[in-house]
Amino acid sequence: MLIASRQKAVIASVKAGIAEKFRTKDLGKDRFILGIEIDYDMERRTSGISQKAYTESIIKKFGQENAKSCLTPLEPGVNLTKADEPQTEEDRAKMKSKPYRSLVGSLMYLACGTRPGISVAVTKLSRFLENPGEKHWDAAYSDADWAGNRDDRRSVSGMLLMLCGAPVVWRSTFQKTVALSSTEAEYMALSDCVKECVWMRRRLKDIGAEQVEATVIYENNQGAMALAKNVGYQARTKHIDIRYHFI
Repeated sequence: MLIASRQKAVIASVKAGIAEKFRTKDLGKDRFILGIEIDYDMERRTSGISQKAYTESIIKKFGQENAKSCLTPLEPGVNLTKADEPQTEEDRAKMKSKPYRSLVGSLMYLACGTRPGISVAVTKLSRFLENPGEKHWDAAYSDADWAGNRDDRRSVSGMLLMLCGAPVVWRSTFQKTVALSSTEAEYMALSDCVKECVWMRRRLKDIGAEQVEATVIYENNQGAMALAKNVGYQARTKHIDIRYHFI
């Protein structure tokens, strides 16, 4: 358990309250918790988190100590589909010997903790936990994506919220419906991002850091930007579910 407060008296009170009902052990200053390393400099008033040791343990566990580094988590143009799943009992038996679920689960914890850059790759790999194929296994080792899912043509929504120069919330998920254009896919992703921003602003207000100025959201699709500014009747976008007009 990690306890944080600006006032030492508050920390002491919380610890005492917990100790009254449970057997506890004070490990001192926080440096490491649940595979996450905490680094802070009191003089510079800075802090940071990383998972270097956890990452190295994954590399060692799956025998990748001598693997070459790459610029992107997943090679551009790599499309993983159900067609790559084992089709025969012999192929399925062969894949059972490979710890695919363990590897993807390890990467998922890394993506949720400190490495948002691998979220898209992990999302794609997670679709094949039940019946992974050789191509999925090889891919595991090595923003909105319109119709990126070749099996059902659903797009991927990606978002990243920054606070004081650091990422605090990130997500990469398949959209629930099929987008008919890149504009629609980006607009749906933008709507989800706006909802997260509203939640974040309320959370900051709760802790005494209310934001007065508007939150800046970056979007690279001109069609989605135009639609967000004018949500009136448009022939090409009239079918979009009303829930996405939250913007």
